[in-house]
Amino acid sequence: MDQDDQSSQPASTPSSRPKSRSDHLMKRVSRACLHCRQRKSKCDLGSPGVPPCQRCLREGRECVLGSSNRGGRRIRKNKMKNFTPDTNLSTRRDSFLDPTSPATSDNRTAANSSYPGPVVFVTPNPQTATPASVDDEDSASIGSVPQNPSDAWQCLTGIAKRGADDHSPETTTDLTRAPPTSFPSYNTFPSSSVTDFQPNTGIKAYRLVQSRSLDPGTVWQLVARYAEHFHPYLPLVPRKYFNRSALDTFANNEKHLLTAVLTIASKDLVERPEIHEYCSKYMHELISGIAAGIDCDVEAVEALLLLAEWEPQGLRPRVERVGRGEEDRAAWMHVGLALRSGYFLGLDRTSFRGDSPGDTENEARRRLAWTSCYISDRLISVRIGRAFWSRGPGPMTGLVSQDFPSLQPVKEGDEDYAKIFQATLDLTQLYGNVHDVLYSGMRTSNQMMLMGDYVKYVDDFRLAILRWKSRWGSLPCSQPMQVTLQLSYEYLRLYINAFAFQAAISQSLVSRLKKDAHSQREHLRATFNNVASMQDARFIYESVDAAKAYLTIMVDGVHPEKHLHFMPLRFYLYGIYAAVFLYKVGFQKKTIATFANRNRHGHLESCCLQKR
Repeated sequence: MDQDDQSSQPASTPSSRPKSRSDHLMKRVSRACLHCRQRKSKCDLGSPGVPPCQRCLREGRECVLGSSNRGGRRIRKNKMKNFTPDTNLSTRRDSFLDPTSPATSDNRTAANSSYPGPVVFVTPNPQTATPASVDDEDSASIGSVPQNPSDAWQCLTGIAKRGADDHSPETTTDLTRAPPTSFPSYNTFPSSSVTDFQPNTGIKAYRLVQSRSLDPGTVWQLVARYAEHFHPYLPLVPRKYFNRSALDTFANNEKHLLTAVLTIASKDLVERPEIHEYCSKYMHELISGIAAGIDCDVEAVEALLLLAEWEPQGLRPRVERVGRGEEDRAAWMHVGLALRSGYFLGLDRTSFRGDSPGDTENEARRRLAWTSCYISDRLISVRIGRAFWSRGPGPMTGLVSQDFPSLQPVKEGDEDYAKIFQATLDLTQLYGNVHDVLYSGMRTSNQMMLMGDYVKYVDDFRLAILRWKSRWGSLPCSQPMQVTLQLSYEYLRLYINAFAFQAAISQSLVSRLKKDAHSQREHLRATFNNVASMQDARFIYESVDAAKAYLTIMVDGVHPEKHLHFMPLRFYLYGIYAAVFLYKVGFQKKTIATFANRNRHGHLESCCLQKR
């Protein structure tokens, strides 16, 4: 092979062409002959890129340089113009469907265009332009990498929804023709109640009204009753729904919240108990749907929080007396479900201030719902002595009343629920800190009691609640709202100082000699005979004073039928705790008898009986 042949052969192959005319000696050296490529062995060419190789010389084979499989001409297809139906898929369907049937072909076309996967693409109408928003969403979905399988599934779901929304009217009409292979429509079911169904909207489409369990007038009366008596204690329902003209919107968009309102408002209607039964059954069904993972919005979280505050007994299988623990267990579960739903909806992101990406009104509502989740979680945990559900970001960024615009007064004379809510939030954070430090666990608490480390914490918490009282104690508000703040303050004072009281009891029992012939009861009675001489005397006196102050406010400061009857259940349970605490303190039994004689001639007792 002469020099001209050696120089012309590699230049004739496409892949060995020089990259530029000025550098004509550069050749690809990663080429191999066909024989070595078939053996998947290294090809030792005599000179770079020039056959024959050493193996072909030894075996006496013809060394043919293989062509490159890389590169080539790539034809970029248009997005929607050059796609044709998959012939293999249509061939497989021919054995099941008649290709000559117009309805079948139309249905196949519609089904293929709605499926989000890479199965079949049908040539669209050339006159129909692709919306610009679809391209933008496609580019956005490509640019954002899913962080977990849930994100990927949400991406596919969004594509499927966009595909369903982009159907032409003709395709949608073909889908409703009910071909032999499609599911039957509602109108094809014989002798069914769905056949007589009339498409209603608004309150007429609400389940309890549609089933004739309630009528629209009764629904509005219950909503008005809730707005007057229950709403001030936990103002989560948007005030726009307390207008009669907004009842249709309330029923259409907020079925969980509306049903919770009806269930709470009807829980004490002794004359018509069937109303509460209907509402409770539907509410129970909705709660089961939330627990099963059905799609819901912030209104479902609000509904669960409202139920946890009052815990209507119609949601439980049996009606028991209040204070046996059933309502605590139910409230614990409802708050936990609300928190998990709130996490899934991303409500915890509202804990941090920042530019709202969307509607400011909706963002404020989500922030209010998540802050209420935080409050309910701390209060129910304190109530039953359990750990907090929520360990994520709480509203610890200094939220103030301006962060809750839906609670601010609209006109002069309205209740400033925003400031009341801020005062409750500040006090709840103290509740949470006390629970975390003093009541974090049985082992830690017992060790703290015996070592005496609790004294500095109790003193710090006492100063903190005194600062809270100096700021919010004189907040101008209505008498029921002022009472709720006072009761919350007194119970927190009792909650803090009762720990020191229990510590004094534990220290006394540990110091008791084993050979002491006296019983534990006699030993404690002798120890607490002179409380003033004890080390924790100030804590013991303050705990007793807090319990007495709580019962005094409940008996003398709250009207049992107008206010206490509608207050959240936790205040009634706090009163039970304060009474039992004083009863356990042997020298306070006369105080309990005094409160029992001052219960307004049985009015408080009748109110408590109605709460059962």
